[in-house]
Amino acid sequence: MTYFSEKLTPKASVLISAAVIAGMLGLLGLPFSLTATYIAIVALAIIVPFVLWAMSPKVRIVQAGNGPTGIELQCGRAHIDLAHLGEAYVLDEDGMHERLGVESSGRDFVCYSPWVKTGVVIDNIDDADPIESWVTCSRRPDRLVESLKTHTPSR
Repeated sequence: MTYFSEKLTPKASVLISAAVIAGMLGLLGLPFSLTATYIAIVALAIIVPFVLWAMSPKVRIVQAGNGPTGIELQCGRAHIDLAHLGEAYVLDEDGMHERLGVESSGRDFVCYSPWVKTGVVIDNIDDADPIESWVTCSRRPDRLVESLKTHTPSR
């Protein structure tokens, strides 16, 4: 069962721009073969935006795993049981910039997407884990925090 799910994809304008720029790179084959150039333009204009979309991380709260609650926060390929998480705080654009810049810590787990400006910071209360907190980007940080509060047993 999925309680929250969000894919941190680029905006449509970024995907279209990537397709146009990648297609223009296909013009480099023009001195060699007109047919190869057409194929390269089409292939690059399709492949590059698809790769940008496919490699975007997903942030989810799902019923999975063998942890104490069986409900996990998944950020990309990383995951943690909600029993090990404490308070969650919404970060606006300025807060996210500060948290990933001046206030950054080498002991934070960060799930970053350059396309998303807001996010959430979640305290890690597991004493055996060297990670202090989880910082993840989210376009809907309020919904993510609300879902965490609803399903985290330590609250």
